[in-house]
Amino acid sequence: MDQARQGLRAQAGPIALGLVLAVALAGCGGEDVANCAALRRSAPDKALEHCNRALESRLVWSKEKAQARVDRGALHSERENWDAAIADFTRALDSGRLSPKLLIVAYYDRGSARLQKGELDAGIEDLDEAIRLDPLYADAYSNLALARRMKGQFEHSLADANAALKITPRHARALLQRGATYLLQGQGGKALADLDEAIRLEPGLQGAWNIRGLLRRAMRDWDRALADFDQAVKLRPRDAGALRNRASVLALKRDFDHALNDLDASLKLDPRSAEALLRRAAIYGERGDLARMRADQNAAAALTSAAK
Repeated sequence: MDQARQGLRAQAGPIALGLVLAVALAGCGGEDVANCAALRRSAPDKALEHCNRALESRLVWSKEKAQARVDRGALHSERENWDAAIADFTRALDSGRLSPKLLIVAYYDRGSARLQKGELDAGIEDLDEAIRLDPLYADAYSNLALARRMKGQFEHSLADANAALKITPRHARALLQRGATYLLQGQGGKALADLDEAIRLEPGLQGAWNIRGLLRRAMRDWDRALADFDQAVKLRPRDAGALRNRASVLALKRDFDHALNDLDASLKLDPRSAEALLRRAAIYGERGDLARMRADQNAAAALTSAAK
């Protein structure tokens, strides 16, 4: 999400800077407002402190507080604290004090955070609004492609990804979304071409490595699948899904010790993953550890039943 929001936030910069300078000239908490945004990349903990002070101050104007809420929401999103992020974006939007460009940013960021929470319809509504305000917002189309795919609307997902690529032909995340949808449609060749290009354009795009690993696993290309999952885990060591995926290939290669390590780590991050429990149960079964196998199977069954 972070890179996806950079383009529009860069456009918003001159307006935000003008507001900050106005506050600074008035001596009314301008330093906190400025550092709330300026330190977000280099010193996020310090940036959060400045955001909090700006929002608590009675001397910071309402427009600057709205801006600080958007910036603090972004910090919460980067920490995957989705509820706090959505709350900040909502208060900023409800304030009626955002500049036109920051209004688009706030709708985009709130929509993206809602997708991360699984609130697909609400997320789509926000992204649609961002696009209504800026019809050339390629990042919003790319995230819409993700949301449509999560809802099983594959043709709509492809249309949104294609819209993003029409606006920005070298949009790595849109290629990732289109490739992932092609994979689910069984179009492996098209999926591989899009994922290869996404990685070429943006080697740090973790999701592309993960999805390409799934494709190569489906193709029974275990070694290349494992290499892709290794890179996905390297880029995001706390991604429970990538750890599960790597464990699945390690188990297929009968490297059970390393597979169990990945599954244990995955379950620490996501204890309610029935998939990880069942994969671990299968390995215990292969090793003849029937007690642990049944324990994991029962735990997975309880989770599945509770989800119905």
